[in-house]
Amino acid sequence: MKRSRPFALVAALLAPSPSAAEPQRGPAEVRDAQLLAQPRLTLPAIAPWTTPPAAWSVHVSSHWANTFSWTQDVAGEAPDTRRFLLDGEALVLDALVRRGLAHNLDVGVRVPVHGRTGGTLDPFIDWWHRLAGVPDGKRPAFLRNAYRVEGVTTERVPFSWTDRSGFGLGDVEVETRWRVVEGTGGPASLAFVARASLPTGTGPFSGNAAGGGGQLVVAAPLGHAFDLYAGAGATAQGQGPVRGVRYSPVRAHGFFAVEWRPGRRLSLVAETNAASRLVENVYSYPGLHWVVDVTARIDLGGRTRLDLGFTENLKSQLTTTDFALYVGLGVRP
Repeated sequence: MKRSRPFALVAALLAPSPSAAEPQRGPAEVRDAQLLAQPRLTLPAIAPWTTPPAAWSVHVSSHWANTFSWTQDVAGEAPDTRRFLLDGEALVLDALVRRGLAHNLDVGVRVPVHGRTGGTLDPFIDWWHRLAGVPDGKRPAFLRNAYRVEGVTTERVPFSWTDRSGFGLGDVEVETRWRVVEGTGGPASLAFVARASLPTGTGPFSGNAAGGGGQLVVAAPLGHAFDLYAGAGATAQGQGPVRGVRYSPVRAHGFFAVEWRPGRRLSLVAETNAASRLVENVYSYPGLHWVVDVTARIDLGGRTRLDLGFTENLKSQLTTTDFALYVGLGVRP
């Protein structure tokens, strides 16, 4: 009997990997989309594999992130003291094009389009909190589907980005990867990744200075169906202030990820990302940024890959995205 198409697709995804030497997929390059971090240069989790010489790869993605965090004397819209309130959503649409220059060297250009809006994910997140029985951060006490980025600086000066909603071009990034240790399917691979951020932002996303960053990333096999990825690096970028917010000029970044390949065309990647302090002058704003990303990476064909993932904060939602959805589509050589 002829298999139905859905059954055939599931069977293809879950078919055993033919060998441990099959190239790993690695983590998807999900960036920090928290409202204050959205326009800044950050270092995502990335695999050390480079694009083959004279070949091109293209990846487009959409990242829809909800931010809800506050520090004030009481929850709700009428506190006596509000130190900061971040409430809204970020939408990031980006295209990343890479070109292989040599056997272990490639370059890439990322062009992002950013948006900031009210919290249309709020009802879904409230439902999820009730279903999972987890703390809701007092969301029901605040306005629904609102956009607010406001607070008081350490100099006791109020700031507000309430008029900075909408869409605009983000800062264009230029990157290069140099794989200094090659080990696809065998020993560990090690690569150096360098990035430069250009101040091309428009509309609500203007005002950043140029920036640069570098990270070392490693991939190592853990067995036939598991692989380990890790990386560490730092960014340096002009601190502003941007509409009253003074950013930290230097930040440390690190990630750790495990990839499980249960089938020939499917990888499941669990990843944790951490970074040091983002802003310096927002009153009571914590310094550690720590999230978890879970992504399914599905090979639709010999050259096309679909990414589906979500983000959750790990330690505290005060400095990170509360919840995010990620979709990506890539075409590789």
